[in-house]
Amino acid sequence: MNGADTRPPRQPLHPAGDATSRPTHVRGWVSDVIAPIAATSRRPVGLASLAVAALSAAYIAWTLRSPVGLVFAVVLPLLVLRLPVTGIMLVALVAQEIKPNGRFGELTTLGYQVFISPGKAPIVLPLALTAALAAAALWWPPTGFRLRSTGGALLGIAGALVVVAVGSGFLHGQSPFSAVNQNARPFVLLFLGLLIGMSLRWLRDDQRTLPLAVGATLVALVIAAAVGIPLGETADDRLSAYFVYYDSALPAVAAAVFIGLLGDRDWRWDWRHVAVLVATPLLVLISFRRSVWLAAFAASVVVLVLAWRRWRRYARQLAVVAVAVAVVVLAAPGFAADLGLRSVGSFELANGGPTASKPTPSGTPSTSGTPTAAGSPSASGRPGAAGSPGATAKPTPTGRPSATGRPSATAKPSASGTPSSSGGPSASPGSAAARPSTAPATPRPPSPSPSTPESVKHQAESTSGHISDLRVGWQHVRANLWTGVGPQAPQLPGMAAADATRVYVHNELLQDWLRYGPAMPLLVVAFLVVAALVALRAVRDPASDGVVRGAAAFCLIAPLCLMTAPFLSETSRWPLVVGVAAGIVAPLVLARDPRGRRPEPAGPASVPSEEQGRTAE
Repeated sequence: MNGADTRPPRQPLHPAGDATSRPTHVRGWVSDVIAPIAATSRRPVGLASLAVAALSAAYIAWTLRSPVGLVFAVVLPLLVLRLPVTGIMLVALVAQEIKPNGRFGELTTLGYQVFISPGKAPIVLPLALTAALAAAALWWPPTGFRLRSTGGALLGIAGALVVVAVGSGFLHGQSPFSAVNQNARPFVLLFLGLLIGMSLRWLRDDQRTLPLAVGATLVALVIAAAVGIPLGETADDRLSAYFVYYDSALPAVAAAVFIGLLGDRDWRWDWRHVAVLVATPLLVLISFRRSVWLAAFAASVVVLVLAWRRWRRYARQLAVVAVAVAVVVLAAPGFAADLGLRSVGSFELANGGPTASKPTPSGTPSTSGTPTAAGSPSASGRPGAAGSPGATAKPTPTGRPSATGRPSATAKPSASGTPSSSGGPSASPGSAAARPSTAPATPRPPSPSPSTPESVKHQAESTSGHISDLRVGWQHVRANLWTGVGPQAPQLPGMAAADATRVYVHNELLQDWLRYGPAMPLLVVAFLVVAALVALRAVRDPASDGVVRGAAAFCLIAPLCLMTAPFLSETSRWPLVVGVAAGIVAPLVLARDPRGRRPEPAGPASVPSEEQGRTAE
C-alpha cells in the first residue's frame, strides 16, 4: 500500500473554459458527488458505510411516512456519505431536539424528527454511524500512523461510558436493546462523534466545506428568526417575544464559532466573515440560555488570555460586533429590557432579593429511591418535561387567558425523565417545560413583552429549582453512594422536575451518579478534563485555524453547561456535537514523518497538499 491510500479519491476537474452542454455539466456534478462514494466501495469499510446508509434511508422512510420523510431518506444518507463531517454537523445544527406541543413556534421545533421520531431509535443514530464509517472508508488505513495519547484516551473513555451504561442496565433487569437505546445511546453518539471529528484532517472536501456550511447555516437561522419573530414564532412569549431557539446546543455552537473567529489567522474583513461574526452572538442572545451566556463568557476570557498576542485583532473584531449587536438590541422594542430581566433576575435570587422564590422543602433521601409525598409537585408547578421549573407552567384556576393574552396550559406537562418512543426526550432537558396545549400550531401575532413581576418570578423560580437540585441531589447521592438508585428508578423526592418518571437532576454528574453509580461521573469528568486540556493546547497553538479554535472553544463551553442540566446523558444532540468537537482537537492518528520527527498537531487547514504529500512520502 502506498501513501496515496491515506487520502480521499481525487475528484474529476472541469475547466471553466470547457464548452460543454448542460447535460455534460449535470453528469459532471453527479460524478463529483457519486464518484468518491463509489470509490470507497472497494474497501470493506466502504461497503459497510453503503449498507448502513441504505438501512438509514429505509428507516427514515419507514418512521417518517410523508413526502418530507422521503426527501430526508434520500438526502440525509447521501449527504453524510459524501461529506461525513459537514453533513452530520449540518444535521446537528438545523434540527432542534424539541418536540412540538402546540405552543412552540416552527423554528423552535425545526427538524425535530431527526432526534425525536416515531421509531424506537432517533434517526440521527444511524446517520452518525453512516458518517463514521464513510469517514473511515476515505482514509483508513493510513501508511504508518502514530496513535495520539489524547485521542486514544478519549475513545477509551467514551467506550467505557457505553460499557458502564449497558452493564448497569443489565444489573437492573433491562433488556439488551433497552440498555443500549435508553442508557447508552448518548454515549454511543459521543463515541461516533469522536470518530467523525478525528477524521476531519484527512478529508479535504470536508475541510473546505465545513466552515462555509456552518457559517452559512448560523446566519440563515438568525435571518429565519428575524422573519419569524414578527409572526409570533417564538418558544415562550411569556419570557420574551425574542425567545426563539430553545435547545441550548445551538447557542453553544454559535458561541464556539464566534470565539473561533476571534483572532483567527485566516480572518478576512469581507462580508462573509463579518456576517458570521455578527450573527453568532445574536443567535446566542435570542436563545436566552443563561448557562450558555456564562459558559461562553468564561471560555472567551480563557481564549483571550491564552492568545493575548493577537489582542489588536481581537479589539477590532469585538468593536465591530459590539456596535452591530448594540444597534440590533436597542432597535428591537423591549429586547434590551428582556435581556436585562433574564440576567438580573438570577443575580437577585442569588443575593436573596425580593424576587427570589423559596425552594420547596425536599423529601428525605431513601436508599430505595422510592418517591415520597414530599416529592410531589410544589405550588409553583414545576414541570418535568424539560426539568426547568417555572410559574408559567401552572394553570390558572379559571382557565382564563393570562396577562400575555395567551391561554394558560390546562394539562400537566409530560415527564422528561423517560425517553419517548424515539428514544429521545420529549423536550430538551434543562430547558423550560414542554407545555401541552390544545391550541393549533398556527402562526401567532407578536405579543407584548411579559410584565416585569411575572417574568422575574418565572426566571427566579427556574434558578431556584436548579440550585435546589444541587443540594437535594447531593443528599440522595450520599444516601446511595456506592450503587446509585438505578437507571430506571422513579424520580426522587424533592427534585425540581417532580413529574419526571425516572431520575432527573439538573446536573450531569449528580444524575450519572444516581443512575449508574460513582464510576460514571468519574469517567465523565475524565473525558471533559482531557478534552479541555487538549482544547487549551489548541488555543495556544498559533497554527490552529478557525475550525480547530471553534472546536476547542466548544470543549471549554460544554463542561459549564453540563453543570446546569444532564445534556450529555439525556439528549442526542449534545453528545454528538461534543464528540465531533473533541475529535477535531484531539485526532487519533497523524501521518508519521519519514525523518522521524514528531508531527505537529496543526489544524485541518494545515494538512499538506497532494504534491507536498508525495514529496514527503
